[in-house]
Amino acid sequence: IIPTLLAGQESLWRATLLPESALVLATYNEAENLPPLVEALEESGEDLHLVVVDDDSPDGTGRIAQQLSEQFGNITVVSRPGRLGLGSALQAGMAAALDTGARYVMTMDADRSHDPEDVPRLLSAMKAGGCDMVQGSRYASGGGVRNWDAKRRLLSRVANLTYRWTAGAPKECTTNFRVFSRSAAKAVLSRAKGSGHEFMAESTLLVMAAGFKIKEVPIIFTGRLSGESKLDKRQVLKGIFLCGANVLRYRLHLGRFSRRRASDAPALD
Repeated sequence: IIPTLLAGQESLWRATLLPESALVLATYNEAENLPPLVEALEESGEDLHLVVVDDDSPDGTGRIAQQLSEQFGNITVVSRPGRLGLGSALQAGMAAALDTGARYVMTMDADRSHDPEDVPRLLSAMKAGGCDMVQGSRYASGGGVRNWDAKRRLLSRVANLTYRWTAGAPKECTTNFRVFSRSAAKAVLSRAKGSGHEFMAESTLLVMAAGFKIKEVPIIFTGRLSGESKLDKRQVLKGIFLCGANVLRYRLHLGRFSRRRASDAPALD
């Protein structure tokens, strides 16, 4: 009887202390955007643990993140020595999110392009079941883009159409407003190599290769409200090259895109 009671108390303790969801914010020079975003997320009504991954931002974003952590108490700050890439930062954040014991791992932009009011909608879609990844989608029915010029709109649309037509990807796979189950997050982290913006599409293909289902939820994406975009011409060219290379590997079941079962992914916790 006693072991059973102790096991029940441990389960209750874990359920009480462990967050249901952990949300990753990768930051570089987001001193203006981080405080209002964090405040909005704290007021979302969701059981969230926030993970801020800062790449030694010159504008003091890391220091602000530490202050917010002290203020709210549910924020982990991962400080890195320099600018190592968005994909690299998201992977570091996802690993830290898994370490919290959260059931769901969420990622979103720190520049307020993604509306924090959509966070409950994406989490609700995940909790409804039937999938292991929920993608916030600009191109699903009801989604859209604001404050982008024609060039950015065309580039994004062509990239997503290419992945959809050549690999059968969802309508959206190049924005990181998404929710992973623990299993899907582990599968991605066990195989991903993309260190930059290409990580978003790569991780989508990895989820598909592992046999997981993806659900899309329409969102309105708003061009950043303050600060400067981190996407430059070199990253665009890199993304174009890796698009073709990764789709080819995915179609041929090569390397990290082989159709291994999700259960084959190594344990990360």
